[in-house]
Amino acid sequence: MDYDSIFSALSLVAVFAYMYIGIYTYKKNRKSTINRFFLLLCTSYAIWSFAYAFAYLSYNKEVFSFWNKVSAIGWCSFSAITLYLVLLMTDNIFAKNNIVRILIFSPAALFFYMSVFLFGKGIKTPTMITHIFYIGDFLYNFSFLLMSILLIFLWGARTNSKRIKLQAKILIISSIIPFTLNLLTQTILPMAGYNDFPLMGQLYALIMIMGTYRVIGKYKFLMIPEKVVLEEVENKIIDMVIVVNEKGELIKVSSHTLSMLGYEENELINKKITILFDYATKEKFTLPLLQQDINYYDIEIVKKKGTRIPVNVHAIPIWDKKINDFLGAAIVMQDISIEYELRKKNEELHQKSIRDGLTNLYNHQYSFELLDREINEAGYLKRLSLLMIDIDYFKKVNDTYGHLFGDCVLKTIAGILMTTVDDNGYVGRFGGEEFIIILPDTDLNKAYETGEKIRSSIEHYEFDQNLKLTVSIGVSQYKTEYTRDFVKKTDDLLYKAKQNGRNRVEG
Repeated sequence: MDYDSIFSALSLVAVFAYMYIGIYTYKKNRKSTINRFFLLLCTSYAIWSFAYAFAYLSYNKEVFSFWNKVSAIGWCSFSAITLYLVLLMTDNIFAKNNIVRILIFSPAALFFYMSVFLFGKGIKTPTMITHIFYIGDFLYNFSFLLMSILLIFLWGARTNSKRIKLQAKILIISSIIPFTLNLLTQTILPMAGYNDFPLMGQLYALIMIMGTYRVIGKYKFLMIPEKVVLEEVENKIIDMVIVVNEKGELIKVSSHTLSMLGYEENELINKKITILFDYATKEKFTLPLLQQDINYYDIEIVKKKGTRIPVNVHAIPIWDKKINDFLGAAIVMQDISIEYELRKKNEELHQKSIRDGLTNLYNHQYSFELLDREINEAGYLKRLSLLMIDIDYFKKVNDTYGHLFGDCVLKTIAGILMTTVDDNGYVGRFGGEEFIIILPDTDLNKAYETGEKIRSSIEHYEFDQNLKLTVSIGVSQYKTEYTRDFVKKTDDLLYKAKQNGRNRVEG
């Protein structure tokens, strides 16, 4: 049986396998540095296999030497490419260090130079150089591949992601098998005197690449589908779109989002999503919440310069359903600035329609509407009270100090009423110097205490011009009467307070 022909044919098959897997992965995400280096790794194995396909059949030493030198492009570089690829894949900080890059790829360049220019037909290489070359090449490949396997192991051990743990497991197994076979057939057995094994490192490596292919197909290794999809559609979406990974880190920001927020892409990538929100809103984007389909309305996203954009947010979690593993989330943010401004203007118009222009209290008409509503909601409990307040001798204030001064007095008293009632009720200007206070869920005793507190506060308040004023107050609790009858009953009590000497509460 012609084993050389079989190994040659297998090597050619391996060439197509390497290039198919490399190109397939590269096309999944052409912009990914990791995918580019994986294609480079597959290419190095393909060159190695292609050269050996002819080297196996070369019975002429000169031809064999030529193909062996061509194969050196692959077998001198694959360990360096593998280690650097693993650094990129595991997001290791050393992957971005230029000195580390030089240290990784220098041995590959050195051994390629030595294999091409120090060995071959017609070249007399000193025995010491030969020993240094083979020992150095062994240590280089052994140490780099061992470090790669160790880094993958640590990558899988340190993560909580089921997907990454499964990826690491398959990658380790598919790397250890060719590593062990090559070590056994090319180093350990020859040292024991068994030298009949052909050079098959390029075929053993196919096990690792096939394992990687398996991980790519089943567990989405070396590609993030949501990023690829986003790149295709981001220019067609007018909303802001971002993608975060399983750690809540930004891995994709659409160009429209960058334009709206004033950031450069490198200022946001790998940053936590919370960088885009203020302190109060950050809690809405914790990892447990991102794992759910969530909607937020009328929240604000913070631009680079600190200004804010009102947005509606829809966060869509991305899961690997086969293994129930959270991959990240795609987040769509709709700019509602125009809608927000329109609502703001409508609210301003609404407030103007229900507020008194001088005191900013509720006006006469809206006070009646509020009282109608509270009567309907009081139900059988009837815990609803009403205060009618009138400033004593206010006409003298206008006659003595003028209407502008009188307006200032009205605004001051309105402020005292608002401060006293706070959020427990509604304060309105009923007309002229008369005010109305609606106290939901309040009985007569509590309402009387509120009235007495208001009366005392105004009595002891010193207005401009050293003016001292008092008020008369009528207080009543709702029974079963109509709204206008309820108001009249309370107004009659106010009139009674006036008759009984003013500066008093009647209820």
